[in-house]
Amino acid sequence: MLDLRDLMKKIQEQKQMNANLSLEFDCVIETEDPTPLIKVINYIINYLNPLTDKPLEISVNAQMSGVLFSFSIFTEQTSFPPLSEQINDALQNYNASYEVKQEEGKYFQIIITFVK
Repeated sequence: MLDLRDLMKKIQEQKQMNANLSLEFDCVIETEDPTPLIKVINYIINYLNPLTDKPLEISVNAQMSGVLFSFSIFTEQTSFPPLSEQINDALQNYNASYEVKQEEGKYFQIIITFVK
């Protein structure tokens, strides 16, 4: 079992990143190898950081159907580079998928959904 709350706190500490965290307890997923997920999280953080001068907003929330892991930024950007196709491949190992929500000039959000 991998506790996403603990994982995100460790990543924030190691990267010494400026982020606002909203992390619920009991947000765990089953996995034997967290490495691909850690790479996805680092990729998303590295993707979002240059797009804003404000702190990242990161949340982990338990849902009846699984866990939501959200990465949001407030930004004035109106165009964004494409995300890597490899994210989907890596997330399949965790029965997860992602979606992007955005409003140009206001915010950009990547939401990973882990299904039980």
